[in-house]
Amino acid sequence: MTSAATEAHDDHDHDHVEPVGPPPVPPPGPIAQSVAIGFRVVYAVTLLLIVVWLVSNIREIPSDSQAVVTRFGRIVRTQASGLLIAWPRPIEQVQLLPGPQRLLSQDIAALPPPSDKAQALIGQPTAQGAQAQAVSPYLTGDGNVLVLSASLIYRITDPVAYALAESHVAPALDRLFRATTVRVTAGRGLNEFLVVETGDEQADDAAQPVAALRGEVREALLKAMNDRLQSLADSEASLGIAIERIDMTAYLPPDAKTAFDAVLLATQAADRGVAMARTDAERRRQEAARERERLLSAAQATAKELVSKANVDTSRISALEQEATPQTHGSMIMREYRNGVAEIIGRTQSVTLVDPQSGARFILPGSQQ
Repeated sequence: MTSAATEAHDDHDHDHVEPVGPPPVPPPGPIAQSVAIGFRVVYAVTLLLIVVWLVSNIREIPSDSQAVVTRFGRIVRTQASGLLIAWPRPIEQVQLLPGPQRLLSQDIAALPPPSDKAQALIGQPTAQGAQAQAVSPYLTGDGNVLVLSASLIYRITDPVAYALAESHVAPALDRLFRATTVRVTAGRGLNEFLVVETGDEQADDAAQPVAALRGEVREALLKAMNDRLQSLADSEASLGIAIERIDMTAYLPPDAKTAFDAVLLATQAADRGVAMARTDAERRRQEAARERERLLSAAQATAKELVSKANVDTSRISALEQEATPQTHGSMIMREYRNGVAEIIGRTQSVTLVDPQSGARFILPGSQQ
């Protein structure tokens, strides 16, 4: 029994032995767990934002566009259509521009009229018609006033120069077009822009069609504009563009248009009268030609008939003349005379013979010749 008590006492002492080492960490509370989860989410979001930022300038350039890449404000390269890989902002900036094959358009703005007289010259803008567009007056070489509205069609040839001068392209094109148009119109007549002359005035230009004149004016403007752009490029102030086409429409000032319309109507009426007169004259000429042909044909037929009859009437005499000889000539003529007289007398109802030596006179009825 003592031994059993001793073992029980040892077991009890063994259960109350102190653990070896530091005490265990108490489990975190709800607040600590929430803070730890929040920090983990912040770390994950931060890493995701860093990845998004690193790939933010990796993009696809469309087929009709091109890109200019700047690093800290300095242009470092250009990129055509395709995949573009660039450092994220603000290290590198990507500027998208239209591609070299894409055409851009710009309408030429009109300058405000300097005076009321100039405003009256080009007329007041209206809701419809040509005056609704931006128009500007120009002086032609023959002293007439021409009103023009134009649109420039251009493309980008140098993306770096265009990116540097993009904000100046539109006003520069306006000034270049006005300066070029003033020079071109001053060396040409009004009729090279508009059909305002007819009749003899336009006969000299018959060899050169009107469409060719209009095309020549546009080509002259286009060449002069591109020459000016090239001179800017040579002076290291390039705009990075080239003009492809100029769509230009010419008008007359309102007062001049009224006068030209009246002249045109009068000229058309005169041309219509001349055409009618020419038509009537041609009709009469054709009728006279037909009458001439009829009379000539009738006269020729009558002449042939008379000649044929005369040939028939003289055929017997002609035959006798060919058969006659100097010995028989007199007798043959007398025989034919007698036959002819006998034929004449045979046609009469009665015959009165008068001796020419008797001295008798007769009054014969008949018409006085």
